[in-house]
Amino acid sequence: MCWKMARLRLFLSVSPFFFPAQAFSSENVLILYSVTKRDAFGVLIRSRFSAPVQFQELHRELILFGILLIAFQAMLIGGLLLQLARGRNSEASLRQSEKRFRELADRAPSLIWMCDKNGQITFQSERWIAFTGGTSQSRMGEGWTGHIHPDDVKSVLDAVSQALKCRKGFSKEYRLRRADGVYRWMLDVASTQFDADGLFAGFIGSAIDVTDQKLAQEALEKMGGRLIEAQERERSRIARELHDDICQRLALLSLELEQADGTSNGSRAQMNTNVSHIRKQCAEIATDVQALSHALHSSKLDYLGVVAAIRSFCEELSKQQGVDIQFTHDNVSSRLPRDVSLCLFRVAQEALHNAIKHSGMSRFAVHLRETASDVQVEIGDSGAGFDVEEVMKNAGLGLVSMKERTHLVNGTLLIDSKPNRGTKIVARVPLPGDTGSTAVVIGRI
Repeated sequence: MCWKMARLRLFLSVSPFFFPAQAFSSENVLILYSVTKRDAFGVLIRSRFSAPVQFQELHRELILFGILLIAFQAMLIGGLLLQLARGRNSEASLRQSEKRFRELADRAPSLIWMCDKNGQITFQSERWIAFTGGTSQSRMGEGWTGHIHPDDVKSVLDAVSQALKCRKGFSKEYRLRRADGVYRWMLDVASTQFDADGLFAGFIGSAIDVTDQKLAQEALEKMGGRLIEAQERERSRIARELHDDICQRLALLSLELEQADGTSNGSRAQMNTNVSHIRKQCAEIATDVQALSHALHSSKLDYLGVVAAIRSFCEELSKQQGVDIQFTHDNVSSRLPRDVSLCLFRVAQEALHNAIKHSGMSRFAVHLRETASDVQVEIGDSGAGFDVEEVMKNAGLGLVSMKERTHLVNGTLLIDSKPNRGTKIVARVPLPGDTGSTAVVIGRI
């Protein structure tokens, strides 16, 4: 019994925290004392819930407040956990997006950079770092300007400063030093960046190497000037030939006509001699005018084809220059496209003029042939020759003209020459239906 009482006292000592004081009246205590261990807890529980009506009535508001407080706290904790999960997902997405951007920037063929709203460089792609050399840390901030050509630094900084003030994109050409010390022309295009709040955050730019384009443009401008000069020289030559040769001979012919009319004295024989001489001069003048016309444009090329045009040109040039030009042809169609025929004719014309002028020889060969896939014209001599590599570095207008003409018809120009070993020039043009390839081949066949 003692241990039962001790257990009961211990239970009663902690029960006020769980049960109201009314549950422990003298009557209830006596009941607890008299029951067995098995029934003691059940009796107390029944006693506890025999008075809940009074407890609930007294503390209903507190119970409801507690329940609401617990529910609010649970919702708050759930919201915080949800917000934390969303924040973690956003951070993961941001890291993934930044990783993809860096991979794309590093693999892009252009040099990509970023700067903040103060113009300080914050990012440079791996290609930019590899192009300029060094490390990424040394290129941050304003360190990147050290690779710009000294003559371009001021204009670049002025353009960036103006763009920062206006907060508008810009483009600029400048020279950037490569890792090997060579300056290359770059075209840099930048656009504005804005943060999540829509505030200006700086620029993102992309620079590409345009050195080859600028060199090509400069070469084209020089070539344009040389073509204009050549055109003026050709006009001057034609004017001189017309004025100094044709016009003078026509004036002399007019004088001879007057003399023939005054010196014949009615003599039939004298009149025939004068007329025969005048007729001969008229024929010579007509031949020279025709040759001049053919040099400008061959009408035979349009009506009789490339074979007749080149043969006629070789004959006329042989008579004018007093040289021997052997022309042969093999299985060439008379219905070649006009642009192909014109290309072959002009190449033969230019090559023969150059050979007569520079080879020092009086015998030349021209061969025109057609194969299953292309048509070719070959001009050769056994004269002085020249160093092809050296000549191509400072190519004259004649070689450039031949090269450009073959390029227009997707042809191939081969130049084979060595000092004191003669020269051979071959132009190959693909026939319609053959794609062909455009090239200038230097060396021996």
